[in-house]
Order: sequence, then structure tokens, then C-alpha cells
Amino acid sequence: MLDLRLVTTSLAMLLALVSVALAEPPKDKAPTVVQTTTDARPIRVILPAPWEPTKGQAESVQSSK
Repeated sequence: MLDLRLVTTSLAMLLALVSVALAEPPKDKAPTVVQTTTDARPIRVILPAPWEPTKGQAESVQSSK
């Protein structure tokens, strides 16, 4: 009995997956937006290295010496 349920479930899943794979994409799809080179350029932020003290820390170190 368990084998029959397993085969039926597997067949149903296989049929569902094949039907989804063969389905046509929607026709009223929105047009893709074309990016210009300025829009596609990544934003770069320069951060200080973790071993370099910030300006506040550097001033306090110099004044304590």
C-alpha cells in the first residue's frame, strides 16, 4: 500500500514539474530597463584601514606623549 502511494505521489510531482517547465512565459511582461554606463557604475566608498587611527584618536595619542 505504501509503494502505491509513493508511486502516485512521485508521478503527480513529476507531472506538475513538467507542466510548469513547459508553460509559456506571460505575454504582458514589462519591458526591461536599459541601464546607461553611469547607472551601471558601482558606488565605491573608501574607508580607513582598521589599523589606522581616526583623526580624533591620532590627536589624543599625540597630546598624551
